[in-house]
Amino acid sequence: MSADLYEILGLSRSATQDEIKKAYRALARKYHPDANPGDKEAEKNFKEVAHAYEVLSDERQRQQYDQFGVIGGAQQSGFQGAGGISDIFEAFFGSSSPFGSSNFQQSGPPRGSDAEILVNVSLEEVVLGGETTFEIDVSAACEGCQATGSRGESEPEVCSACGGQGIVQEVRQSLLGQMMSTVECRSCQGYGSIIVDPCKKCNGAGIERKKKRFTVGIPVGITTGVTQRLSGMGHAGPRGGGNGDIHVRYQVSEHERFERVNDDLYEELWIPVTQAALGASLEYSTIDSTERLQIPAGTKTGERIRFRGRGVPRLQRRGRGDLIVTVIVDTPLDLSKEEKELLMDLAQLRDEPTSEKKPRSRKRR
Repeated sequence: MSADLYEILGLSRSATQDEIKKAYRALARKYHPDANPGDKEAEKNFKEVAHAYEVLSDERQRQQYDQFGVIGGAQQSGFQGAGGISDIFEAFFGSSSPFGSSNFQQSGPPRGSDAEILVNVSLEEVVLGGETTFEIDVSAACEGCQATGSRGESEPEVCSACGGQGIVQEVRQSLLGQMMSTVECRSCQGYGSIIVDPCKKCNGAGIERKKKRFTVGIPVGITTGVTQRLSGMGHAGPRGGGNGDIHVRYQVSEHERFERVNDDLYEELWIPVTQAALGASLEYSTIDSTERLQIPAGTKTGERIRFRGRGVPRLQRRGRGDLIVTVIVDTPLDLSKEEKELLMDLAQLRDEPTSEKKPRSRKRR
């Protein structure tokens, strides 16, 4: 068979998802090992068909394949297995595994699930770093039975239904006839053993809920949505199973002064018209330092002053973004009589017409 995935399924590169699925079903039925016992070539073709469908039925993988001709570093002619197509096998063959028991693995207590928590941090913490403390409810090993699930000194018994394997084989009917599949043992739920005298505290599960407190370092430069994984700190698996992870998802709070765009910070600075016209040197506080802000004479609204390297640190990279200050000239309101006269004098000196005229002083006779 050709190494091109589209040619394996007998399709053009413009094929729709319905056409891909239809072609896959037909070829899978044709080359399935149960329909071709002992035929190594048919088995090889079946695997290639399964791989082609796995890639082309996934839009992201298909786009990568169309653009680069590789998936996950494998060349077009390579084969990486038939995982990820259990939905089709379930619907088509009545089994989630294309190769019977060879793809099913069950060994002892399952690993605990992962936990997730949302942590709010300030922009200052993103720039300067720091620590955050949070509490979370997770499953932990039962102290009453030390995670065994059994009370006292009693021990679990080997499951007689599966012989301690946690899995059993079943015969299923499919379009191709009888097929052997491997499934989880219903008697022991896949553990391979049965609790005969369960712990009263955990009812044989081997786990109990606990509130735990964690303190973690805040990675500098993070953005909202960045997740930090705490390996092995999540829910404990039942009856001695391994621990899952905790995923700390960060949300950066809005700042009262600065607006963040990628690694740059922005602020609007309102200055009086006198400073804009004459210029000024001001003391300006950034998020983590104090700088001199030089306003050139004749500055207009909208002009920007940039402080290089005073923005947000780049996540897992060297350097920082910039701080950009946008100047807004503040037009004075509610002028006093004296201030208004001074401005009118300035307008007359500059020969600039205004809506108000300075009254003429009367001459005494």
